[in-house]
Amino acid sequence: LPIYIGAGNIDSIYYPDVLKVTIKGSVNGNYTLTRVNGTNIGLPKDSGIFANTPNYLYAFTGNLDPGQTYTLTITNTTSGKTVTSGTSPIAPFIIYNPVYGQKVSLSNSSPVPIRWATSANAGVYDLTVRLFYTEFRATDNTVYKDTFIDVPFFRSYILPSSTNFGDVELTEDGLIKYMASHITSNVPVYRTFNMLKGMQFKFIAGGNELANFMNSQFAQSGLASSNALPPYTNIIGGEGIFSSRLYVEVDSVQLSDDGLDSLACGSDSQGLHFKGSHGQTCN
Repeated sequence: LPIYIGAGNIDSIYYPDVLKVTIKGSVNGNYTLTRVNGTNIGLPKDSGIFANTPNYLYAFTGNLDPGQTYTLTITNTTSGKTVTSGTSPIAPFIIYNPVYGQKVSLSNSSPVPIRWATSANAGVYDLTVRLFYTEFRATDNTVYKDTFIDVPFFRSYILPSSTNFGDVELTEDGLIKYMASHITSNVPVYRTFNMLKGMQFKFIAGGNELANFMNSQFAQSGLASSNALPPYTNIIGGEGIFSSRLYVEVDSVQLSDDGLDSLACGSDSQGLHFKGSHGQTCN
């Protein structure tokens, strides 16, 4: 209980404004970070046992080079204690499939291949598929709202270091089962796929340090506490993870006629009242 009480106390999870935080590149670039409230810059903290207001972060603006190593230095100006760490930013990577404007079906027998080139300095990947749609009032066919659903297709996907490409497959089950359990079905509306916006494939790549941490957690799962190794950290003089992440997305991926019909008439989606390729609903 005392741990939970402390987590909700701002003074227990944040230092006073006594930290000097800098990042320095191995070739060039020297930045001093400023303490900000993340909520004020569009980065709110999720709710939970930890206090989320204010949400103190240290921020700077600059262009980072994936070919450099950047050293983080944090100095407590009151105690004089210093901790350091280093990482290299994730390099941009290419999404080979799907591509902008591509029409895809949603079939368990003929899944959509998803392929991307692995990125330098990246060790772990997430993919969220955002599907845009419009809801209409069934009583008078007027627009109720334009909206979307985010489907977390995979999380914390760690590829072998020798692999140059990521390859997965998107099936009807992989998308529509999630939609069916997260979209309210018992409302007097019908829905249409938003052809203008389509789907976004939103990739997030996390640094090698994050992958190392996750691998260490996997390796120790099931061990008794007396046999567990110390937690993985790449912070010298402290504990934690200093790494990077990169966002890459493909916009306006469309559904083919078969895909629209799967969205409307699939075994899991009929109760969602989507219209198919000929304006039909299958509920």
